[in-house]
Amino acid sequence: MTRLQEETPPGGGIRSFADVAGVSSARSVHEDRHTASARQGIPAASHGCQSAFLPDLARVGEMRQTAGAFLRRCRVSEPVARVVVLAVSELVTNAVVHGEGEVVLRITAAVDVVRVSVTDHNPAPAVLKEAGLDGESGRGIRLVDAISDAWESNGKETWCEFRYAVFAASVPRT
Repeated sequence: MTRLQEETPPGGGIRSFADVAGVSSARSVHEDRHTASARQGIPAASHGCQSAFLPDLARVGEMRQTAGAFLRRCRVSEPVARVVVLAVSELVTNAVVHGEGEVVLRITAAVDVVRVSVTDHNPAPAVLKEAGLDGESGRGIRLVDAISDAWESNGKETWCEFRYAVFAASVPRT
């Protein structure tokens, strides 16, 4: 079973996972819309979603679709969303194939950054590998390294971030 969560506190603000962890960053959606309205392709407020599921390769496609829908709802520009969805695919695949136990995907979209986090119960960190020319696997983390602004793995969690400043030149302004 897949669980999907979003946090919305009373009064219309949207809470990120940082809020849930005790870091206060709840903001009014209306306030942020005005602040960010001049910046195309950047979400109007901080949003977060989470999905937890048992390891199954069929979930990879579902998580790509979930991520794409969430990013569209957050008004993340299409060029940025495509890159983030690719990272979601690679990180979820890595957790399903190499992880242990339940897999949890978390995505947060804030005014200037999208963060993707995937956790499982395997204590071994994800590592960059050199896949052979004929190798059918071993390129996922290298791809995440190439397309993200930052990434790290401590074993149970592998995360990556995409900062909008990097995409600003490629996002069309209207």
